[in-house]
This record gives sequence, C-alpha cells and structure tokens, in this order.
Amino acid sequence: MARAFAASGASVHLTGRTAAKVAAVAESIAATGGRARAHGLDVTDSGAVERLTRDVLAAHGRIDVLYNAVTYQEAQGTPLHALDVGALERTLVTLARAHMNTVRCVVPTMIDRGSGVIQTTVGHGPPFPLMGSTAIAWHTVEGLYRQFAVELGEFGIRVQWFRTGGFRESILQARDYGSSYTGEAEASKVLTELERGTMLGRLPSVEEAGAFAVFAAGESGASLTSAAINLTAGAVSD
Repeated sequence: MARAFAASGASVHLTGRTAAKVAAVAESIAATGGRARAHGLDVTDSGAVERLTRDVLAAHGRIDVLYNAVTYQEAQGTPLHALDVGALERTLVTLARAHMNTVRCVVPTMIDRGSGVIQTTVGHGPPFPLMGSTAIAWHTVEGLYRQFAVELGEFGIRVQWFRTGGFRESILQARDYGSSYTGEAEASKVLTELERGTMLGRLPSVEEAGAFAVFAAGESGASLTSAAINLTAGAVSD
C-alpha cells in the first residue's frame, strides 16, 4: 500500500511497532524517488497516535488518506465455545483501540478540509471451523467502518474496506503467530488450497491491492464510501 501511494505522488508516513521493518520499506521507496518516512508506533497507544498526527500535520498541513493495516492478536485453532474469554477480549480491545485511535485523530483535519479517505483491509469468507476470534474481528471492523461512513459522509470523508481471502505474499511470507486453523500445513500447500477455491484460480498480490487502494482513494473512486470491495479473486461471490 505504501509503495503504491508513494508511486502515485503521495508523501507517505509508515508506522509499525517494529521501527526497523517500516524503515526498510521507507528506504526502498526513497531509493526509487518516492517520499516516505518511517515511525515506530503502537496504534493502541492513543497518546502516541495523537503526537504523530500532530507531527505529520506540522510537516504537511494535511492528511488525505489513512490506511489501517493492522492485526488484532487473534486466537485460532480452538472452537469458539472452548476459547478462553480473555483471548476474545484481547482481540476486540486491540481492534477497537487500533481503529478508534487512528480515525479519531485524522478526522478533525479531514473535516476542516472537507475531504479525506479512510481505508482498511479485512479478511472475508464463509464461516469456517477453528477460526477463533479472527472472523469475529472481520465483522466487527466492517461494523465500525459502516458507522464511520454514515457519520462522516456529510463532511466529504469516504470510508472503504477491501475484503480479501488472502494475498499471495501474506500466505507465503506469513510468520507463525503461534496458532492457526491450518495446523502444521506448509505455506505453499495452504496457498494452493486457497487458490483452488477461487474462480480465477489464484489469489491477488499485494501490488494489485495497492493499485486498487490508490484508485479507490482518488477522483475515480469519488463515489465509493461505505464500500466493501471484493478482492477475493472470486473465492466469495457478491
């Protein structure tokens, strides 16, 4: 996403809990002529988000697009009825803080300008055993974003979320989070199984997702708000 927006001419500020990882992406963007800065940030820390927002506004005077690409400490591999309630609470609290902290901070400047775009990515698919708190997180995010959209539309702020059954890179390069409904299956086998379930016989790449995010945030997507955009390659039919 960051590379796509930078390639379109945006000044990009990347955040992540591990500063070195986002710094590497920022450096790769700068190496190709783009404008990017990296910041170590935990988006569940409201004070830290507020401080960074002030810094970005001081540097640029505006924030046009907020893209939330976060995880929520999901727990998988256990039936929901047997899942420790603390695991579910942890997912929902992390989710609420991540989205509420960031959206609350950028909305005032977007309202002042009369425009802005808020985007995120959510998993999407039919119910599946042993998904734990993950699928619940997907639906909760969509509920939040629908509410943001209906309340922010009058200020010219558009809200969009991209539904995915997984990207090639997110499957092949995923780190082990400690529990998964896929068990001990190799990443390549998981990818093959997921691609077999799509109409196109493949999963989209992160580059394709980035290009579409730029399209949706730009003038060509000016009417897209409260919009769930299907990027599942036909794994789910709308």
